[in-house]
Amino acid sequence: MKQPLSNLALSYKMQSEHFTQTDAENIRLRKTWLEVDTVDYWRHYRMIAPLKPLLEHSKNSRWLTIGDGRFGLDSIRLKTMQPGIEVLPTDISTPLLSQAKEMNMISDFRQENAEALSFPDESFDFTFCKESYHHFPRPYIALYEMLRVSSQGVILVEPNERRDRMVPERIWNGIKRSIKKIIHQPILHQDTWNFEESGNYIYMVSQNEIEKIGLGLQLPVVAFNYYNDYYEKGVEFEKAVPGNKIFEKVKRNIASDDFKCRLGIQTFKGITAILFKKSPDTELRNKLQQSGFILIDLPENP
Repeated sequence: MKQPLSNLALSYKMQSEHFTQTDAENIRLRKTWLEVDTVDYWRHYRMIAPLKPLLEHSKNSRWLTIGDGRFGLDSIRLKTMQPGIEVLPTDISTPLLSQAKEMNMISDFRQENAEALSFPDESFDFTFCKESYHHFPRPYIALYEMLRVSSQGVILVEPNERRDRMVPERIWNGIKRSIKKIIHQPILHQDTWNFEESGNYIYMVSQNEIEKIGLGLQLPVVAFNYYNDYYEKGVEFEKAVPGNKIFEKVKRNIASDDFKCRLGIQTFKGITAILFKKSPDTELRNKLQQSGFILIDLPENP
């Protein structure tokens, strides 16, 4: 009798088959990913734009991208921002990376499991992982692997941890739990629904957690940049031009969230975290701060 796959094996299997769909709707959607004037492109580019000072400061460096199976677009955007860098895109699912190479969009790629990278220690200067970390079934192992193969640092661009809520949000959630208790409704764990069919917990990043990881691994500096994002169905097909209704709606919602965050009544939805293995120099520190990053020097282990 054939044994069922474990959650871990199922996750690997399903994610490795993620870009193999050949139905017309998926093909139509994927074509939009290659366009640079859509609302969706605008959304993704603004997430990585604050990294420009790091890219300019490291213009001859070698980068690795993880979870970059969408034609290697992360590697392409990084290289567009700084043509002098060398970038190797990787993913556990490589059909679209193979197409990208055939189309001369990228020069090379590798099929890699983020939790077991095949590269020697410090093969790259930086490793970049955008919106993939929360899909990994064992994210801590993946982060260790990314740090292992990097000599300078690791950059994560991810959803911000929902548990790190502002006081008003915590009060409101407490009220709702009290009401449920009074009317004898079950009080579920707050992460009950944060699982995917492929078997992994949807793992979000927090500043506190990244600092603790940095302390535990005796890293010198961590840096954080916060942002809000808004997804509207169909943004992939809409142009990012003034007057476009979808574009204006996306910008309004982002502006509204930014305002709430400034008032201290809401947490940012996204976070960019840099884990430095070597302390950045003064010039880079200043430029990152000007770009919106908060740099935190971690104490040394006595």
